[in-house]
Amino acid sequence: MSSTRARIAAMDILTLSSSVDRDDAYYRGQWAPFYTERRRLLRRLLWLAGSVALCFLLFGLLVDLHPRIAQIIAVPLTVLLLALPVQWFVFVWKMRSWTCPRCAERFFTSTMVNNPFGRHCRHCGLVRPRRSEIKEPFNLEDLAKLD
Repeated sequence: MSSTRARIAAMDILTLSSSVDRDDAYYRGQWAPFYTERRRLLRRLLWLAGSVALCFLLFGLLVDLHPRIAQIIAVPLTVLLLALPVQWFVFVWKMRSWTCPRCAERFFTSTMVNNPFGRHCRHCGLVRPRRSEIKEPFNLEDLAKLD
């Protein structure tokens, strides 16, 4: 009789810890690393694109006036032009391979569909909250409350 009660208690514990019973608000805080990583990768991509634009501008201005300096600028321009698609590939790859906090499958990709702008998990339907809906650990409001 006591083993039956123990099994029932164990089943109650298992059902309480099931991730299916949790609502979307439970997973809201787990999206902060996604937005942090996305922001970091986009910053890197924008800095790289800005560097390419600056090198193009300098190269275009100096090619007729100072051909030797234009040749020197052509080397980093070539390197940056090669690094830009590589960085774009890294950005897309990391965002596509982001796993869902609920089902641990790829959030944006299923068998035949890839939607990098999707708001719902392709497998379990978990809603991706907007960045403004996520409470980040250290924002200005928290710092003001500490003072």
